[in-house]
Amino acid sequence: MRLILAGLLFFITLWVASCRSIPASPVADQLSRGQEIYHQGCATSTCHGVSGEGITSGDGFESWPLVGEEFQRRNPTAQVVFDIIRSGGEASLRALTDQQVYDAIAFELSLNEVELTEMLVAQNAPLISSGNTAGAQKPGSLFPPPENARLISTWSAPSLPISAENSDLRFRLTQIALATSIGQSVLPANGSYVLVVFTLEVLANHSLAVSPQNLKLVTEDGQMLEPLEISLSYPVARFYPQDIEPGHGTAALAIFALPGAANIGDLQFTLPTGQPLILQLAS
Repeated sequence: MRLILAGLLFFITLWVASCRSIPASPVADQLSRGQEIYHQGCATSTCHGVSGEGITSGDGFESWPLVGEEFQRRNPTAQVVFDIIRSGGEASLRALTDQQVYDAIAFELSLNEVELTEMLVAQNAPLISSGNTAGAQKPGSLFPPPENARLISTWSAPSLPISAENSDLRFRLTQIALATSIGQSVLPANGSYVLVVFTLEVLANHSLAVSPQNLKLVTEDGQMLEPLEISLSYPVARFYPQDIEPGHGTAALAIFALPGAANIGDLQFTLPTGQPLILQLAS
Protein backbone atom coordinates (compact mmCIF):
# COMPACT_ATOMS: atom_id res chain seq x y z
CA MET A 1 0.00 0.00 0.00
CA ARG A 2 2.84 2.35 0.91
CA LEU A 3 4.47 1.63 -2.43
CA ILE A 4 1.22 2.46 -4.22
CA LEU A 5 0.86 5.74 -2.29
CA ALA A 6 4.49 6.66 -2.91
CA GLY A 7 4.08 5.96 -6.60
CA LEU A 8 0.89 8.00 -6.73
CA LEU A 9 2.53 10.95 -4.99
CA PHE A 10 5.48 10.75 -7.40
CA PHE A 11 3.09 10.73 -10.37
CA ILE A 12 1.18 13.72 -9.00
CA THR A 13 4.43 15.61 -8.45
CA LEU A 14 5.50 14.99 -12.03
CA TRP A 15 2.06 15.97 -13.35
CA VAL A 16 2.03 19.27 -11.39
CA ALA A 17 5.55 20.06 -12.56
CA SER A 18 4.63 19.36 -16.18
CA CYS A 19 1.60 21.66 -15.94
CA ARG A 20 3.64 24.61 -14.77
CA SER A 21 4.28 27.07 -17.58
CA ILE A 22 7.87 27.58 -18.60
CA PRO A 23 8.81 31.21 -17.96
CA ALA A 24 9.04 33.17 -21.20
CA SER A 25 12.27 34.96 -22.01
CA PRO A 26 12.45 38.78 -21.90
CA VAL A 27 12.72 38.80 -25.72
CA ALA A 28 9.65 36.57 -26.11
CA ASP A 29 7.70 38.79 -23.73
CA GLN A 30 8.73 41.86 -25.71
CA LEU A 31 7.70 40.28 -29.01
CA SER A 32 4.32 39.38 -27.52
CA ARG A 33 3.74 42.95 -26.34
CA GLY A 34 5.01 44.36 -29.60
CA GLN A 35 2.81 42.14 -31.74
CA GLU A 36 -0.36 43.64 -30.30
CA ILE A 37 0.86 47.22 -30.75
CA TYR A 38 2.10 46.49 -34.28
CA HIS A 39 -1.20 45.03 -35.46
CA GLN A 40 -3.30 47.74 -33.81
CA GLY A 41 -1.31 50.77 -34.89
CA CYS A 42 0.94 49.83 -37.84
CA ALA A 43 -0.25 46.93 -39.98
CA THR A 44 -3.70 48.21 -40.92
CA SER A 45 -5.42 48.93 -44.23
CA THR A 46 -5.15 52.68 -43.60
CA CYS A 47 -1.54 52.74 -42.40
CA HIS A 48 1.05 50.36 -43.89
CA GLY A 49 -1.17 47.57 -45.19
CA VAL A 50 -2.60 44.66 -43.20
CA SER A 51 0.55 42.60 -43.79
CA GLY A 52 2.97 45.54 -43.63
CA GLU A 53 3.32 45.40 -47.41
CA GLY A 54 2.90 49.16 -47.81
CA ILE A 55 0.24 51.10 -49.67
CA THR A 56 1.00 51.91 -53.29
CA SER A 57 0.18 55.07 -55.19
CA GLY A 58 0.88 55.09 -58.91
CA ASP A 59 4.41 53.77 -59.47
CA GLY A 60 5.49 54.37 -55.87
CA PHE A 61 4.38 54.06 -52.29
CA GLU A 62 1.94 56.30 -50.47
CA SER A 63 2.97 54.45 -47.31
CA TRP A 64 6.26 52.54 -47.25
CA PRO A 65 6.47 48.79 -46.47
CA LEU A 66 7.34 47.52 -42.99
CA VAL A 67 8.76 44.21 -44.21
CA GLY A 68 11.14 43.14 -46.93
CA GLU A 69 14.12 44.51 -48.83
CA GLU A 70 12.66 47.99 -49.44
CA PHE A 71 12.02 48.50 -45.73
CA GLN A 72 15.48 47.29 -44.75
CA ARG A 73 17.25 49.37 -47.39
CA ARG A 74 15.55 52.56 -46.21
CA ASN A 75 15.85 51.77 -42.51
CA PRO A 76 19.19 50.08 -41.80
CA THR A 77 18.88 50.07 -37.99
CA ALA A 78 16.21 49.84 -35.33
CA GLN A 79 17.09 53.39 -34.29
CA VAL A 80 16.14 54.79 -37.70
CA VAL A 81 12.76 53.07 -37.39
CA PHE A 82 12.30 54.50 -33.88
CA ASP A 83 13.13 58.04 -35.01
CA ILE A 84 10.52 57.91 -37.77
CA ILE A 85 7.80 56.54 -35.49
CA ARG A 86 8.60 58.79 -32.54
CA SER A 87 8.64 62.00 -34.56
CA GLY A 88 5.05 61.59 -35.76
CA GLY A 89 2.21 63.64 -34.39
CA GLU A 90 -0.50 60.95 -34.42
CA ALA A 91 -2.28 60.85 -31.06
CA SER A 92 -2.22 57.04 -30.89
CA LEU A 93 1.54 56.94 -31.39
CA ARG A 94 2.21 59.84 -29.03
CA ALA A 95 0.33 57.94 -26.33
CA LEU A 96 2.86 55.10 -26.46
CA THR A 97 5.83 55.14 -24.12
CA ASP A 98 9.28 54.96 -25.67
CA GLN A 99 9.61 51.34 -24.57
CA GLN A 100 6.28 50.43 -26.15
CA VAL A 101 7.59 51.85 -29.43
CA TYR A 102 10.71 49.69 -29.11
CA ASP A 103 8.47 46.67 -28.35
CA ALA A 104 6.55 47.22 -31.60
CA ILE A 105 9.80 47.63 -33.54
CA ALA A 106 11.15 44.40 -32.03
CA PHE A 107 8.16 42.52 -33.43
CA GLU A 108 8.55 44.31 -36.77
CA LEU A 109 12.19 43.20 -36.91
CA SER A 110 11.12 39.62 -36.21
CA LEU A 111 8.96 39.79 -39.35
CA ASN A 112 12.14 40.77 -41.18
CA GLU A 113 13.86 37.62 -39.85
CA VAL A 114 15.93 39.44 -37.24
CA GLU A 115 16.55 37.21 -34.22
CA LEU A 116 17.07 39.33 -31.14
CA THR A 117 19.33 37.90 -28.44
CA GLU A 118 18.36 40.63 -25.97
CA MET A 119 15.47 43.05 -25.56
CA LEU A 120 15.42 46.01 -27.92
CA VAL A 121 15.94 49.21 -25.92
CA ALA A 122 17.27 52.71 -26.52
CA GLN A 123 20.86 51.71 -25.73
CA ASN A 124 21.19 48.96 -28.35
CA ALA A 125 18.78 50.21 -31.05
CA PRO A 126 21.51 51.98 -33.10
CA LEU A 127 23.46 48.70 -33.27
CA ILE A 128 20.66 46.35 -34.32
CA SER A 129 20.17 45.80 -38.05
CA SER A 130 16.71 45.76 -39.60
CA GLY A 131 17.49 42.70 -41.73
CA ASN A 132 19.92 40.84 -43.98
CA THR A 133 19.65 43.33 -46.85
CA ALA A 134 19.94 46.46 -44.70
CA GLY A 135 23.63 47.17 -45.23
CA ALA A 136 25.79 49.36 -43.02
CA GLN A 137 24.91 52.92 -42.07
CA LYS A 138 27.96 55.02 -42.85
CA PRO A 139 28.87 58.06 -40.72
CA GLY A 140 27.61 61.28 -42.27
CA SER A 141 24.76 59.60 -44.13
CA LEU A 142 21.04 60.10 -43.55
CA PHE A 143 18.37 57.41 -43.57
CA PRO A 144 15.89 57.07 -45.07
CA PRO A 145 17.59 59.07 -47.86
CA PRO A 146 15.99 62.52 -48.24
CA GLU A 147 14.45 63.12 -51.64
CA ASN A 148 15.33 66.80 -52.11
CA ALA A 149 18.77 67.24 -50.52
CA ARG A 150 22.22 66.82 -52.04
CA LEU A 151 24.35 65.31 -49.29
CA ILE A 152 28.09 65.73 -48.86
CA SER A 153 29.78 62.36 -48.39
CA THR A 154 33.38 63.55 -48.02
CA TRP A 155 33.60 64.94 -44.49
CA SER A 156 34.75 63.65 -41.12
CA ALA A 157 31.42 62.93 -39.48
CA PRO A 158 31.50 62.04 -35.78
CA SER A 159 30.81 58.51 -34.61
CA LEU A 160 27.23 58.19 -33.38
CA PRO A 161 25.18 58.04 -31.24
CA ILE A 162 26.37 60.76 -28.86
CA SER A 163 24.36 61.54 -25.74
CA ALA A 164 24.31 63.80 -22.69
CA GLU A 165 21.85 63.93 -19.82
CA ASN A 166 20.94 65.53 -16.52
CA SER A 167 18.28 64.69 -13.95
CA ASP A 168 15.50 65.95 -16.25
CA LEU A 169 16.39 65.00 -19.80
CA ARG A 170 18.49 62.75 -22.01
CA PHE A 171 19.64 64.37 -25.28
CA ARG A 172 20.97 62.04 -27.98
CA LEU A 173 22.17 62.64 -31.54
CA THR A 174 21.42 59.66 -33.79
CA GLN A 175 22.18 61.01 -37.30
CA ILE A 176 24.04 63.96 -38.80
CA ALA A 177 24.71 64.90 -42.44
CA LEU A 178 25.84 67.87 -44.51
CA ALA A 179 24.09 69.02 -47.68
CA THR A 180 25.09 71.49 -50.37
CA SER A 181 21.43 72.18 -51.20
CA ILE A 182 17.89 71.44 -50.11
CA GLY A 183 15.41 71.72 -52.96
CA GLN A 184 16.17 75.03 -54.65
CA SER A 185 17.85 76.46 -51.55
CA VAL A 186 21.61 76.95 -51.76
CA LEU A 187 23.72 78.84 -49.23
CA PRO A 188 26.16 81.53 -50.41
CA ALA A 189 29.96 81.41 -50.15
CA ASN A 190 30.33 77.63 -49.98
CA GLY A 191 28.09 77.30 -46.95
CA SER A 192 26.39 74.00 -46.18
CA TYR A 193 23.28 72.78 -44.44
CA VAL A 194 23.71 70.67 -41.30
CA LEU A 195 20.94 68.09 -40.89
CA VAL A 196 20.63 66.48 -37.46
CA VAL A 197 18.25 63.81 -36.16
CA PHE A 198 18.06 63.60 -32.38
CA THR A 199 15.96 62.24 -29.54
CA LEU A 200 14.84 63.77 -26.25
CA GLU A 201 13.80 61.49 -23.40
CA VAL A 202 12.23 62.82 -20.20
CA LEU A 203 13.93 61.44 -17.09
CA ALA A 204 12.06 63.67 -14.63
CA ASN A 205 8.80 62.65 -12.94
CA HIS A 206 6.97 65.56 -14.55
CA SER A 207 6.33 66.75 -18.09
CA LEU A 208 8.74 69.07 -19.89
CA ALA A 209 8.03 71.69 -22.53
CA VAL A 210 10.61 71.64 -25.33
CA SER A 211 11.01 73.88 -28.34
CA PRO A 212 13.38 74.64 -31.24
CA GLN A 213 14.35 77.72 -29.25
CA ASN A 214 16.13 75.37 -26.84
CA LEU A 215 18.37 73.97 -29.60
CA LYS A 216 21.58 75.55 -30.95
CA LEU A 217 24.40 74.46 -33.21
CA VAL A 218 27.62 76.14 -32.07
CA THR A 219 30.56 76.63 -34.42
CA GLU A 220 34.17 76.29 -33.31
CA ASP A 221 34.52 80.08 -33.37
CA GLY A 222 31.49 80.54 -31.10
CA GLN A 223 28.65 81.36 -33.53
CA MET A 224 25.25 80.25 -32.19
CA LEU A 225 23.15 78.92 -35.09
CA GLU A 226 19.37 78.52 -34.83
CA PRO A 227 17.22 75.85 -36.55
CA LEU A 228 15.88 76.89 -39.94
CA GLU A 229 12.32 76.78 -41.24
CA ILE A 230 13.06 74.88 -44.43
CA SER A 231 11.22 71.99 -46.06
CA LEU A 232 13.10 68.70 -46.32
CA SER A 233 11.39 65.72 -47.97
CA TYR A 234 12.09 63.32 -45.13
CA PRO A 235 9.94 61.08 -42.89
CA VAL A 236 11.33 62.32 -39.56
CA ALA A 237 9.32 65.42 -38.63
CA ARG A 238 11.02 68.75 -38.09
CA PHE A 239 11.38 69.72 -34.44
CA TYR A 240 8.33 71.60 -33.14
CA PRO A 241 7.22 72.88 -29.69
CA GLN A 242 5.68 70.13 -27.59
CA ASP A 243 5.16 68.81 -24.07
CA ILE A 244 6.80 65.48 -23.28
CA GLU A 245 5.47 63.26 -20.51
CA PRO A 246 7.63 61.05 -18.24
CA GLY A 247 8.53 57.77 -19.92
CA HIS A 248 7.94 59.37 -23.30
CA GLY A 249 10.26 61.09 -25.68
CA THR A 250 10.44 62.64 -29.09
CA ALA A 251 12.60 62.27 -32.17
CA ALA A 252 13.04 65.17 -34.53
CA LEU A 253 14.94 66.72 -37.40
CA ALA A 254 16.63 70.11 -37.26
CA ILE A 255 18.43 71.98 -40.06
CA PHE A 256 21.11 74.65 -39.62
CA ALA A 257 22.94 76.91 -42.08
CA LEU A 258 26.69 76.56 -41.59
CA PRO A 259 28.72 79.46 -43.03
CA GLY A 260 31.40 78.46 -45.51
CA ALA A 261 34.28 79.59 -43.30
CA ALA A 262 32.94 77.93 -40.13
CA ASN A 263 33.44 74.48 -38.62
CA ILE A 264 30.97 72.52 -36.53
CA GLY A 265 31.71 72.69 -32.81
CA ASP A 266 28.89 71.21 -30.74
CA LEU A 267 25.14 70.78 -30.52
CA GLN A 268 23.44 72.18 -27.42
CA PHE A 269 20.02 71.76 -25.87
CA THR A 270 19.11 74.02 -22.95
CA LEU A 271 15.93 74.00 -20.89
CA PRO A 272 15.01 77.38 -19.36
CA THR A 273 15.70 76.03 -15.87
CA GLY A 274 18.95 74.17 -16.49
CA GLN A 275 22.48 74.09 -17.82
CA PRO A 276 22.97 73.16 -21.47
CA LEU A 277 23.34 69.54 -22.52
CA ILE A 278 26.31 69.61 -24.89
CA LEU A 279 27.18 67.11 -27.62
CA GLN A 280 30.74 67.58 -28.88
CA LEU A 281 30.82 67.21 -32.69
CA ALA A 282 34.24 68.60 -33.62
CA SER A 283 36.56 65.97 -35.12
